[in-house]
Amino acid sequence: MNTRTLSLWSALCSGMLTLTAQTPFSWSPSAGPVVSINGNALDHPFAGGLTAPQWSSIDFDLDGDDDLFAFDRDGERVLLFERLPDGRFVERLDWEMGWPDLQHWVLLRDYDCDGQADLFTGFQNSVHVYRNVMTPATAGTPAFELAAQPLMASWNFGGGDEDLSVLCLTIDKPAIGDFNGDGALDIVTFTETSSTLYAFTGLTACGLDFECTNRCFGMWNEGFEDNSVFIGADHSCSFNVVDPRAARPASGGGYRHAGGTVSLLHLDDETPLPDLLVGDVSYPTLVALLLDDAVDGQDSTVFADPYFPSLLPHSGPEDTLSVPRFPAAYPVDYDADGITDLVVSPNTHIETDDDASVHVWRNAGTETAPVWEWVTDRFIQEGMLDVGRGAAPVWVDLDGDGLLDLALANKERYEGIGMTPTELALFKNTGTAQEAAFELWTESAIDFATNGIESAYPAFGDLDGDGDLDAVVGDELGVLHSYVNVAGPGAWPEFELDQLALVDSDGGLIDVGQFAAPQLVDVQGDGMLDLVVGHKNGTLKLFLGCESGWCSQGDWAGIQVDNQLGINGYSVPCLYEDAAGLRVFVANETGRVQDFGVVDAANWAAELPEVDDAIGGFAPGLRAAASMGDLNGDGLPELAIGIQNGGVRLYASGPLSVDESERTPADFAVYPNPGSSDRPSALRPLHGNGQAGTVDVWTLLGGQLLGASLPEGWTEWALPEVAPGAYLVRFTPTKTGAAPAAPVSFRWFVQD
Repeated sequence: MNTRTLSLWSALCSGMLTLTAQTPFSWSPSAGPVVSINGNALDHPFAGGLTAPQWSSIDFDLDGDDDLFAFDRDGERVLLFERLPDGRFVERLDWEMGWPDLQHWVLLRDYDCDGQADLFTGFQNSVHVYRNVMTPATAGTPAFELAAQPLMASWNFGGGDEDLSVLCLTIDKPAIGDFNGDGALDIVTFTETSSTLYAFTGLTACGLDFECTNRCFGMWNEGFEDNSVFIGADHSCSFNVVDPRAARPASGGGYRHAGGTVSLLHLDDETPLPDLLVGDVSYPTLVALLLDDAVDGQDSTVFADPYFPSLLPHSGPEDTLSVPRFPAAYPVDYDADGITDLVVSPNTHIETDDDASVHVWRNAGTETAPVWEWVTDRFIQEGMLDVGRGAAPVWVDLDGDGLLDLALANKERYEGIGMTPTELALFKNTGTAQEAAFELWTESAIDFATNGIESAYPAFGDLDGDGDLDAVVGDELGVLHSYVNVAGPGAWPEFELDQLALVDSDGGLIDVGQFAAPQLVDVQGDGMLDLVVGHKNGTLKLFLGCESGWCSQGDWAGIQVDNQLGINGYSVPCLYEDAAGLRVFVANETGRVQDFGVVDAANWAAELPEVDDAIGGFAPGLRAAASMGDLNGDGLPELAIGIQNGGVRLYASGPLSVDESERTPADFAVYPNPGSSDRPSALRPLHGNGQAGTVDVWTLLGGQLLGASLPEGWTEWALPEVAPGAYLVRFTPTKTGAAPAAPVSFRWFVQD
């Protein structure tokens, strides 16, 4: 194994760094370089992918047209896309910071009649509401005030009126809109049995007063064990509110049946009443239910299309919407023609086609007499790098031309039940050392299927000493596989299987448990490649390159990464070497990258204490995998973080240190940013002690929260505990002589 040299390996990962002497970088989200597939540049390649997005319209820049808001319930991610004059949508990273804590589902609807979409979100089977208080001066920055926590309604089941929370099961997705045209929002949700619908009628225009007016809305019910629909004489509702009336959804008793989505919109022009689209957790189609006025004044289902829109007016090549599991429909005018279209996505990440999860059905008819026409199943998503489930990016110079290419592996890509291949895509850097640009070279660089390899994670290095890069690949079973590059130095790699399962120096199978994530790096500094391997249990295993093979050292450096539920961790090593030495960063299942400092070259086996539990404060999505490389030749690395949604987030770096003689008030920072209740923020000088001055904290609406004076030589000023949102922090240095006091301001974001 002494031929494993470091001459060409460039696949080292890294992470974001803290404001300490060890951390010469700062980080900010980046749209990244150009990435092209088949010659077409992607609009937002580093948006992170999509799995189960929920869609709403919002004019977020107040320019008069609707932009797009997406909440991906897989990882509880917020994404915003600006509508451009040419009709395209482009992600706006600056719009995505500072939103309230959001869970389960999110819909944006204007309840207070001010023309701005307010925020409704799920929480523990209830509904929380935030009022949008954005002004023209703060356009493009989220500004929300809590309006209801939880949202309440008046209920009467025969014992008199009582105030209870509006119910919406966390797995479900409700419908929210003014369904009866009285100026007040109404809400339709599934009942506890997920077989009938609640109707919560808004009682006050531009307000949040609700009454539960029906528990069997639409006079229909769904089968308890499947998505069959019962209407007319077959419908039963054994329990309802007193004097039910048309108001929106209701529900019927029976055995519990897990999960449903509901949307209301016009599907025909028979009546002014909206109709229903219902999705079930276990089925790929939407059921359309057409409503009519019943003799008792309730809305009643008179027609059902179990395979929407096959029995309704439609055109184009497709006649039935099909999402592998749990479709949810969102009425959105996607093409800005003034007529409501439908965007449909899965409401779960389980067994769904998550690289084709945004279906658009255009309304080619009118608002009240729609004609449905299938457009795409990758709306917005087609502009992203999205490799299915899980993404593992590695910056690496694959062909030895001095430019970093991009290797991008996935955990799996859904092609049907039991068909979820893992693949390794390669993107060639066709740009320059100062401006990278990437073009897809191949979607499948290695044949993993033949050997039953799943959840591939790659590492690159010259294993055989022939001057080109070979590959070591970890898999879901915790085993490592090696592939030799037969193309030769300077050529684009061609990988052939070398060892189906790597063994250690004693001849034993290298098996780290599950989800092996290797990195080839010289830990000892002896010029030989070593193997650092992350895995499901959250530690790092070290195998030194030695004369007799891979010499196992067991768990390395006392590292144990953070996790979600007190177990696992899914550690992914992300080591990066610079002038300070070998820095140890490890990505984890919470989506964050932890900093464990610099390896002591003289004591490489020593325990490494944690320096930061979330470098840069970033957590772009769950199951993070990270890699770093200098893409623009400035000597500072860019950071890619792959997440389980199948895409990659990119962060650009900049230097923190400047000549002290050139220090300005701007040499301060709010850190971490965003902050949270468990990661409180502070204003810190970046270079030694701070100069005297005053600091003020304001809301973005102009309300001052507090102010304080800071003496010469201060080192940190703790920011106050505040509600989630966006704030302005302003530092004004004390005036010296005739020189004006020039303030510097920071946007400070707070998450729950």
